[in-house]
Amino acid sequence: MAQTIQGRHQLGALVGAQKAENFYELHYSSGETARLYILSDGIFRFYLDPKGLFETNALDLNLSSFDNSYHEKSNAKATSEAFIIQTGSIKLVFGQKPATLTIFDEQVHRNRLSQTSPLEIGDGASIEFLKQNQNEYYYGGGLQGGHFSHKGKKIQIKDLKVAGNGGVINPIPFFWSNAGFGELRNTNAIGTYDFGSKNSSNCLLSHACEEFDTFYLIGNSPQSILQKLYQLTGKPFNLPKYALGLGYLGNFLDFTWKKSDNTNRTATKFEDGGYYEKTTNPEDIAAKASLNGEENAIFSARAMIDRYQKMKFPLSYFIPDFGSKTPAKLDELQQFNEYALSQGVMPGTAHVETLLANTQLAYTNKQNEAKTYSALANSLKKQRPFVLTDNGNAKSLHTSALAFGEDGGEWDALKDQIASLLGLSLSGQPISGCAVDGIRGGGNATVSVRDFEWKSFTPLLFNMDGQGTTPKLPFVYNNKISKINRAYLALRKQFSSYLYTLVKKAQAGDLIMRPLFMEFPHEKTNYSDDWSSEFMLGKDLLIAPITDGREDEKGHAIKDRLYLPDHRTIWIDLFTGKKYPGGRVYNNLSFPLWHLPVFIRSGAILSQGNRIFTIYPQGKTVTEVVNDNNLSELETYTTTIASNLNDDRLHLSFAPVENLHEDAAKDQATYLNILIDHYPGNVSLKINDEPVRLNESGSFNAFLTAKEGYYFNTNFIAAPAFSDFTKQRQTALQIKLAKRDITDTKIDIFIDNFHYVKANEAHAIIDSALRAPGKPSINPDKTTAHSLTAIWPNDAQVQIEVNDLIYDGISGKSFTFNNLKSETLYKMRLRYLSHNKVSEWSDYFGGRTKPSQYKFAVKNVQMHSSMLSQEGHDVTLATDMLPASEWRTADKMTNDGLTLTFNFAQEEELSRMVYLPRTVDQVGRITKASLAISKDGIHFEPYRNEINWPNDPKNKVVGLRDVKAKAIQMHITESSDGLIAAKQFYFFKPKK
Repeated sequence: MAQTIQGRHQLGALVGAQKAENFYELHYSSGETARLYILSDGIFRFYLDPKGLFETNALDLNLSSFDNSYHEKSNAKATSEAFIIQTGSIKLVFGQKPATLTIFDEQVHRNRLSQTSPLEIGDGASIEFLKQNQNEYYYGGGLQGGHFSHKGKKIQIKDLKVAGNGGVINPIPFFWSNAGFGELRNTNAIGTYDFGSKNSSNCLLSHACEEFDTFYLIGNSPQSILQKLYQLTGKPFNLPKYALGLGYLGNFLDFTWKKSDNTNRTATKFEDGGYYEKTTNPEDIAAKASLNGEENAIFSARAMIDRYQKMKFPLSYFIPDFGSKTPAKLDELQQFNEYALSQGVMPGTAHVETLLANTQLAYTNKQNEAKTYSALANSLKKQRPFVLTDNGNAKSLHTSALAFGEDGGEWDALKDQIASLLGLSLSGQPISGCAVDGIRGGGNATVSVRDFEWKSFTPLLFNMDGQGTTPKLPFVYNNKISKINRAYLALRKQFSSYLYTLVKKAQAGDLIMRPLFMEFPHEKTNYSDDWSSEFMLGKDLLIAPITDGREDEKGHAIKDRLYLPDHRTIWIDLFTGKKYPGGRVYNNLSFPLWHLPVFIRSGAILSQGNRIFTIYPQGKTVTEVVNDNNLSELETYTTTIASNLNDDRLHLSFAPVENLHEDAAKDQATYLNILIDHYPGNVSLKINDEPVRLNESGSFNAFLTAKEGYYFNTNFIAAPAFSDFTKQRQTALQIKLAKRDITDTKIDIFIDNFHYVKANEAHAIIDSALRAPGKPSINPDKTTAHSLTAIWPNDAQVQIEVNDLIYDGISGKSFTFNNLKSETLYKMRLRYLSHNKVSEWSDYFGGRTKPSQYKFAVKNVQMHSSMLSQEGHDVTLATDMLPASEWRTADKMTNDGLTLTFNFAQEEELSRMVYLPRTVDQVGRITKASLAISKDGIHFEPYRNEINWPNDPKNKVVGLRDVKAKAIQMHITESSDGLIAAKQFYFFKPKK
C-alpha cells in the first residue's frame, strides 16, 4: 500500500479497484483508499477517508434504510484507462490517470457530471472540481440571502446568522444541476461552492475537512433528485392543517412598559386609551407583561388573543414566550394554554422544557429541533406535531419548518426574501416562512401591507412581535390597511385546500413555492435570477409581489418587469379577470394598494375546499386534490378532476375518490365555478355514464336554493373577500350537484358552444400601414451597471424585444430597463403598436451595462473600534461586504467619542468612502465625525476636520479623490442616540 502524501495534494493515479461485499474499494497512488457504495437507483456514495476508518456519518443520514441489492446487481470492468462500474443505465467511470470520476447515463446518452481534475486533499480541506456546461445552472445550498440561482456565483456553506442580501442561514451542503444530478456532502464542516465566478467552465466545491464523503444523486427532473435526497434525509414533515393559518409569536414574560404619548413613534396605544413604550428602567415601569393578566390584563398574552379576535383576524397558533430569557411558570402556561384552546388557538412554547400535555407546537433552535419534535409527537399521540426553528441543517426538513425574521420596513428586503425562500425550497426544504414586516424595524405601512399580501401565498404566515420597537400586528396601522390584510387572510383560507395539496405533494419532491423554470423549463430565461421577484405557488398561481415604492398620480403602485411566461398560456388576473398573453414582460401596470398581482394559469382547476372548484378552461388539464384526516399519513385520499376544452366543447370529469378515510362523509355535494366569456350552449350531466337532467336557474337566488342545477352568472367574483375593493366582476357558469357517494360516483359534465381563452389572443397582426421605427438606440449618458435607456424618434406606443423577450406596456420616446446584470450585452429591436396591430421590427440595436461599483471596492478591509461591540454584531461585520450584516457598539459613546481605524492590505488609491447606516430605525446613525489618512498604517494626517450628516437612512459619501492610503481613521463625536452602528463601510478605488 502506498504511503499517504501529507499536506495539500491531488489524488494520485488509480492503481487498484475491486468489488467487496458491500462496496467497491478504490486505491490511489497517493496512498488514499476510497469506497463506492451503490445505495439505490441513482444514489451513489463516494467516501474517501484519509484515515482509512470509514466510520463517520456526519449528517446522520438514513443509511440503514438501504439494502445491498443494487450493489449485488452491479458489475465492473477494467480498461487500460479506467475502472467502469455499471448499475442500471448508469456508468461510473473512474479514470486511472488522472484519477477523475465521470457519471454517464445511457438513458440520455450523455454525461451527468464529470470531474475536470482529481480531488485535492489535505491541510484540513477537500476540494472537488466539476465541469460546467454553458447552459448548466445550479441550485441549493440552503438559504442564500437574495438569490436562488448560483451560476457564475460563489456561495458559502456556513451559517452567517443573517438572512438578508448576501447572508446565509440554514446552510445545506447540497446542490443540484439542471444537467440531472445533485450532490450532498456528508459533513458539518463549513464550505464554499464556486459555480464559475472566475472560470465559467468549472465548478470548485470545497469543505474544511479532509474526508471527502459525498452522495451523487442522478435524476431526470428536480423532483426526482429531491426524492432521492429525501431517501437520505427523510421526507418533509407533514403539517397539521392549522399550521397554514395565521400565527403569532411574542414575548409576554420579560417586557415591562412605561407611560408615553402619541408623539413618540415607538409608543403603542392600548385599550385603556393610554400610550406606552417598553422600558428596562425599574423606576419607569407602569405595567408588566404576563401570560394571563396576573398584573395588568391588557398587557397579557390572553389580551393579545382577544385583540386579534376583536379585530377579526382569526389566529391559528400562538407562542407567548418567543425570545424570552427564562421559561414560563408551568402553572401559568397551563392556564394560558387552556384559554388559547378555548378560543380555537393552538398554544405553543419556545422552551422545550415547558412542553405540557396541551402544548400543540414549539419554536426551537437547530440543536433541539429533533428532540422537540419527538417530545411533541409523544405528547400529542395521534395528532401531528408542529415545530418551528430559527435555523437548520440538511435533516431539519424532516422535523421542523424554518421560520425566520429579518429587518422590516424596507422594499429591498421583500425582493431578497422572495429569492431566499425559493432558494430554500430548491434546497429540499419546501416548508418555510419569513415574518411579516420582519422581526425588527418596520413602521412603513405601505411596505407592511405589501409584505402581508405576498406572504399570504407562502407556506407559513406569521408575525414575530416584541423583538423591536415597532409592533408587528396586521391591524397596527389604520382601518384601510387592516381591511386589506383581513381580506388577504380570508383569501388564504379560500386557497387552503390548494395549499394543503401542495404541502402533501412536497413529500414526493414537488415544490410549494416554485421559480418559473419548474413549470416552464423550455424557457432559458427562467433559470437565472432575472425573475427572482416572482414565483409560482404550485403549478397554477403566479405571484408577482410589489417590491418598490414607485407610485402613479393616483397613489397606485407602478409595476415594471412583470414576466408572464409561455406564449401558449393566457394568464388571468385573479381579481379583475383581465387576460394577459404569456411569453412577454409587462411594464407600467398600475395596482392599487389592495391589489397584489396574482395570475391564474389558463387551464387551472383550483380546489377551494368542500368540493368547491373554480376552473379556468384551456386545452386539456388534470388536477389532483389531496386531503387527509389531519392525523395519520395513512389516511390520505385523492380527488382527480380533468378538464378538456376541444373545438368549443368542454368536458369536465370527476373520478371517484380513492382511499376516503372512515371519518369523512361519503355523501358530499359538488360546486363548480367555470369561467366563461359568453352564454354557453347545452349543458349536460352524466353520473356513472347515465344521463341526469340538469336544470338552469333563472336567478342567483333560485340557484342558491336549488338542490341541483346551473346558473350563468355575469356578476361573479373569484375572491369574495375583495368585493368591497373592486366593482369589476367576471362571467362564470356555476354548477351545483346534489350529494352523492363520492367514492362510487363518476361525474361527467359536457358544455357546448363554450368560449373562454384562445391561444390566438397572444398573436399580434402586422399592419403594413404602421411604418417600421427608424434608428432606435441606447442613450449612452444614462447607461449604468444595472440599467439601459432605449430611445426612438416618435412619441408612440411600442414593444421592445430584449434578448428574445417582448417587453409590453411601453409608450413615449424612451424607456429605461432596470435590474439588469452588470457588464452584460443586451440585444434589442423595437416595433410600433396600435391596438392589436404592430409594425415590422426595427433593425437590431443594443448596449452593454457598465461594471458594478463593487468591482472597484477595496476587499478585506480590517476595521478596529476603540469601543466594544454588541454581542453578535462584531466589527468584522462592518466591512464584510454583505449588506445584510450589521455592526453595533455595546454601549453609548463617552465625551471622548469613538475612533474607527480601517486598515488595508496594501496602500490603495481611493475615490470615495461610503457609510451605510441602519435603515430600520434611528439607532447608531453617525451625524458628526472627522477623517484622517495614513500612508504607513501608523502615522495619521487630518483629511476632513468636520463631517456633518443628517439623521436619515440614506448612504453617506466622503470624497477621497487622489487619496492614497494604507489606513484611514474616522473619529466620531455625535450620533443619533450615542450608540454607533453601520450596515457597511465601503472604500472604492477609481474606475480605470
